[in-house]
Amino acid sequence: MKRTETTSGKGKSMLKSMFKWGDALLLVVVIVAVVLTIILATGHKSQYAEVYIDGELKYQLDLNVDTTLEILDGKMTVKVENGKVFVEHSDCDEQLCVHSSPIGKDGGMIVCLPNKVVIKTVSKKVDAIT
Repeated sequence: MKRTETTSGKGKSMLKSMFKWGDALLLVVVIVAVVLTIILATGHKSQYAEVYIDGELKYQLDLNVDTTLEILDGKMTVKVENGKVFVEHSDCDEQLCVHSSPIGKDGGMIVCLPNKVVIKTVSKKVDAIT
């Protein structure tokens, strides 16, 4: 008895009968969409710093632009430099906000309780999950 098809030949013909070329194209599109969604969702970093005074958003600073901002009639100086924001000067007693580490694109928050100032980094991103 002579066999014309090998075992691997049966597997190939079975796959051809199960999947059409459109199915393969759809599978590739779905995989690319999933990979792009994961990259966009995980790779997005903060790009802005928001300055809240007494619970109200007063300023939004672009972390890509070096700038100096005096707030509370000169009582505090907030500075953006090299993609990071920090408090350069404050008239508060303990100076905890001045000694806080600069925050940047990886996120973070600086709080000055005596002056009721909160600085936090945020990102303007589209929700990739929905």
